[in-house]
Amino acid sequence: MSKAKEHIDSESNFPPSGETKRGTPPRLAEKLLLWCLKDELAEEVLGDLDEKFYSTAEKHSTRKAKRNYWYQVINYLRPFAFKTLRVKSLTTNIMIGHFLKISWRTLQRNKAFSSIKIVGFAIGIAACLLIALFIQHELSYDKHYEKQDQIYRLANQYTDANDLGRWTNMQGPFKPVIEDHIPEIELVARTVFWKWADVGENHIRRAESKNNIFETGFFYSDPEILQILEIPMVYGDQKTALSAPNSLVISKSKADKFFPGENPVGKQMILNDRTFAPYTIGGVMEDLSNSTHLEGDFIMTLAEREFGPGTSGWCCMNYTFYLRTTPGADKAAIEKKLVDIRDTYVMDDLAKAGTTDLEEIKKYRSYFLQPIENVYLNPEEIGDYQKHGPIELVWIFGAIAIVILILACLNFINLSTAKSIKRAKEIGLRKVVGSYRSSLVRQLLVESIFYSTLSVFLGLIIASIALQAFNQLAEKSLTIPWFSYWFLPLLLFIGIIIGFISGIYPALYLSRFSPIQALRGKADTKSKTSLIRNGMVVFQFTATIILIIGSMVLHKQFNHYMNQSLGYEKDQVINILGIGSILPKDRDILKEELLRIPSVESATIGDYLPVSGGRTTNASFWVDGKKGIEQGFEAATWRVDEDYLQTMGMEILQGRNITDQTRDTASIVINETMLKEFGLEDPIGARVVDMFDAKYTIVGVVKDFYFESLAGTVRPLAMQRGKGNSTLSVKVNTENFAQAIAGITATWNKIKPNQPIRYTFMNDRFRQMYDSLLRAKSIFIIFSVLSVVVACLGLFALSAFIIEQRSKEISVRKVLGANISRIFTLLTTDFIKLVLIAILIAIPIGWYLTRKILEDMANRITPSWSLFGVAALIALVIALFTISFESIRAARVNPAQKLRSE
Repeated sequence: MSKAKEHIDSESNFPPSGETKRGTPPRLAEKLLLWCLKDELAEEVLGDLDEKFYSTAEKHSTRKAKRNYWYQVINYLRPFAFKTLRVKSLTTNIMIGHFLKISWRTLQRNKAFSSIKIVGFAIGIAACLLIALFIQHELSYDKHYEKQDQIYRLANQYTDANDLGRWTNMQGPFKPVIEDHIPEIELVARTVFWKWADVGENHIRRAESKNNIFETGFFYSDPEILQILEIPMVYGDQKTALSAPNSLVISKSKADKFFPGENPVGKQMILNDRTFAPYTIGGVMEDLSNSTHLEGDFIMTLAEREFGPGTSGWCCMNYTFYLRTTPGADKAAIEKKLVDIRDTYVMDDLAKAGTTDLEEIKKYRSYFLQPIENVYLNPEEIGDYQKHGPIELVWIFGAIAIVILILACLNFINLSTAKSIKRAKEIGLRKVVGSYRSSLVRQLLVESIFYSTLSVFLGLIIASIALQAFNQLAEKSLTIPWFSYWFLPLLLFIGIIIGFISGIYPALYLSRFSPIQALRGKADTKSKTSLIRNGMVVFQFTATIILIIGSMVLHKQFNHYMNQSLGYEKDQVINILGIGSILPKDRDILKEELLRIPSVESATIGDYLPVSGGRTTNASFWVDGKKGIEQGFEAATWRVDEDYLQTMGMEILQGRNITDQTRDTASIVINETMLKEFGLEDPIGARVVDMFDAKYTIVGVVKDFYFESLAGTVRPLAMQRGKGNSTLSVKVNTENFAQAIAGITATWNKIKPNQPIRYTFMNDRFRQMYDSLLRAKSIFIIFSVLSVVVACLGLFALSAFIIEQRSKEISVRKVLGANISRIFTLLTTDFIKLVLIAILIAIPIGWYLTRKILEDMANRITPSWSLFGVAALIALVIALFTISFESIRAARVNPAQKLRSE
């Protein structure tokens, strides 16, 4: 026993017997000092410390003495601790460097197998990275405001026992009521996004120019919108830029286009050749961010502007409201106040406007404040006229990314254990020369993290190469944040975490081999771990089959949309756009001139089209005499001329078309759905009334046709006599199509020489209605294919592992006369069983998920069981093809090579 230790164990020497009441030095500190210092030094130091301890305890207190004792011990140990840490850090770095060298040499010895492992993992990482960029972009909308928690969009809310509906349309006079009675609301702005007047697209020019230029992105708003949505200004002031009547705010890119190098504030622009009503530029705003739901380059003021007779009062809901509340305002309290002021101050105005369902409004209607960051993804499902990102798609793609990442990790595990017999001898030899299992686990984990990190950065390269194609497919402008300080460290961290998670099982599995058995080449690789590996493959193919089923259902649903009978003809119709800049009398002349072209069969002037970009208006209707007694219903209302039905190829079931302009000013043609809503047995000649108290006579009934999304039902529709001011549609004979286009262009140039003709094909505009679905389908299929590739790599890994285990058995069978086909059948049977189990699990899950996906679609397909059978057959073929490579190779090996060691 050392003298220092004797010093600790024998406390009788210190202190003198009369001083034991003052306590003893802290035993833990003494042991710590003894552990770190040499005996001869420790004895001397401990003696000095003890003497100092008892002296301090006598003069002051035991607590202070112990505190000083610890302080002295820490001072003695600090240089030792730093030296120890440096030594340990150096040792760790040396060991990690050694492990990395081993990993690199292992990679070089097994180039093909390691490449499969790394590339397979990289494909999964690249897919996950692209999906992560997409999801991050979708979730980033409208989250850049300084007063984020104070900005809302106002919506009506209808709630009863059977229904919940929300929509943004509000009455215009509600704005001053809110401003006067709810002090918690700082700012209110009305906006108009729906297809009305000049909203959407127009021809515009500088006042002094003669040539019109087509532009999109026009909408109306009150001046407060610039402050509420914190739109930065390049020229002009947020508070005053839209305050003057007929003022306009344009984006910086448009200012540079129309007024290069100039400050355009105060200058005038002409819309659609209306020189009598020029717009004055009140300001120039920065281009709107691509991460905001608001789209547009031209904001037209609502100052002293209302939309036509009868639309400025309480009768009509034409506006979308944006609000900014005071800091800390309670959302629920404001919603309650909105209901209170409506019931107190608005009900009389609603009654004067002809609203008859006042009791129902009081009972079921309320208001909802939607946070600004929710507008784009719209999880509350609020009806509006704006572009949205489907939140379901975000969750589906997120789930696909997780599945692909799991599949990639499982592949990594299987590929790591597939060469276990070859690694077993290496592990056994290391154990014989003294390596601990913990050291082997660290080595294998470093190897796993090495491969994983390589895969992550290779996946980053693959993702950067594929990003442009992905952006085109998804219609996004996603970028990889190369220069963000967090990006590369985050990728490195992800590589380490994934490598650790993916490598922990192979590390524990390989490091448990018995060294004696391993060196004999008989490592125990047959255990319950085979059940785990088989379970991994079953999971991989289950997920893959589900994705195959989803891809096939989406493809079939989309084809159903594209090939369905719509109730009108879209293939022969050309839409000539921008006729709003032509005087009304010249529009009629243009139509007459076009009809003289031999290949033109008919033409109609109308903005209401059953395709993307068509104008939309709505009104409530009753059978005459029932208004105020029965509940009305809402219907789409269109203005069409006498040639509309013929040009669009719509079928009249009862009555006649609208023909004479004078005779049919109060006549309407309705569709079948509207007839059902009226409940009329003999509709022809029946009188109906709308929400404005205008009375109409039904003169015809047309067969239902789809004028909105095919995923919904056909709504009631009423068509009355009138003309549009932006679109002229022409039905042509497709046999002389080129001649028709040339004749139409020449005729336009005679009527409107200062404005280039613009036209689209109705068939293309129809497809635009389903672009988002087409993109979603394509992306879904691409990632499903990637999951199939990743799953095949997993199956390849398992086949390589099992075949390597059974290599000597195969050789013995060949020696005994088994042919290649027999051995191939023997090796593939177990794998096919795994795939069949995956099919049995995947089909019911796929059936349930496809039902959930399709249940909200009114015009949906019913997936047949043959579809699931095809998906199962595809999975079997893929699996068989994957297994065949290793199986045939094993069956063709010379048995002498494997039996030589026996």
